[in-house]
Amino acid sequence: MNICKRAIIIALRHPLYLAIYIGFLSAMGVLLMGEVGTAQAPVPSSASSQAAIVLVDRDGSPISRALRAALETTDELVDVDDEPTALQDVLAKDQADIVLIIPEGFGDQLIDAAHAGRDPPQLNMAAGSNMQAAALASQRAIRWASLAAAQAALEPALDADSIVGAVAQSSSVEPSVQVLETTPGNAAASRLAFYLTFSSYTITSSIIVVAGVVLATLNAPDVRRRQLSSPMSTWRLGLGSIAGCGVLALAVCVWVAVVGVVASGAAPLVSQTLPQLALALISFATFALVPLSLAYTLAQCGFQEDALNAIANLGGMVMSFLGGAWVPLSLMGPGVQATARFTPTYWMYNAITEALGAPAITLDVLATVASSLGIIVLLAAAITSAGLVAARLRVREA
Repeated sequence: MNICKRAIIIALRHPLYLAIYIGFLSAMGVLLMGEVGTAQAPVPSSASSQAAIVLVDRDGSPISRALRAALETTDELVDVDDEPTALQDVLAKDQADIVLIIPEGFGDQLIDAAHAGRDPPQLNMAAGSNMQAAALASQRAIRWASLAAAQAALEPALDADSIVGAVAQSSSVEPSVQVLETTPGNAAASRLAFYLTFSSYTITSSIIVVAGVVLATLNAPDVRRRQLSSPMSTWRLGLGSIAGCGVLALAVCVWVAVVGVVASGAAPLVSQTLPQLALALISFATFALVPLSLAYTLAQCGFQEDALNAIANLGGMVMSFLGGAWVPLSLMGPGVQATARFTPTYWMYNAITEALGAPAITLDVLATVASSLGIIVLLAAAITSAGLVAARLRVREA
């Protein structure tokens, strides 16, 4: 018990680490959630997606004229003389978001490329300061050109006017859209899932640094000699230090979880879906075993504060990224997705989303969460085993 208290006292003697790795990173997670707990009226998409386009038609073919007509229905076209200085000025003065130039022979080249199975010719473009509007406008122009090329490839006998008519007819077909409104509870659960996933960075960095500093201090040669000369057994000394670090890790998890539940607006879930919320928080706390085992192993390997800080920040950033905290894994390549399966954050995210997204706790939900948590525990056990080997080697060298 004395060693456990001593471990907590050592951690409290480093308030800067506690403030940065726990307080600051928790606040960052809240900011990344965006507008928390507030309902905002949806903004019409046309107001934000419309772009001001300078369209320079150097072709004059039916294809280029039809492309101009299509862009007129979705964006604002700005008339500017086809001179280099005028085109540069309109972008420099933010009078347009993008300059699109249809090169000479574009229509004929598009039809010939479609018939030959080649890629269609490219439009020349230059973007202004509003990169988002410019990207959307360029994608609309490229999409229309692709439709024209596809129509020419499907029906090689059609001339340019017929291709334009067919594209206009196919573009006039509007898809059936159904608006699904999410309940506040689902929105709060999604925000909480994102916050907990991002907090893998907070948990990893804070526990590795705080617990690592505690264990490194207790493993110092002078401190170690005094402990070994005491009547307390080595097992009790080790268990006491690990218990102290476990209390610190649990305290960090409780702090981060409380901040997440309150800031995400998920407090009503305590009365509405308590089992799902409890299962998600248990998954989050189980993840803390991994940085705790890392802290133990690094301390046994002799790493000190500077190295612990570097490893904690780099490791926490990488693991949170591979868990989908910064960019959804669905947008990553197959190699990144495969690598993510070897990290505990991936399985923590699986467990949390499965728990919070379940309308009720069933055997299937429990099986999915249990399998994810089992993998996390196995990873923590493997890392701890490496730490035990390092500790044994240090004892032999001593």
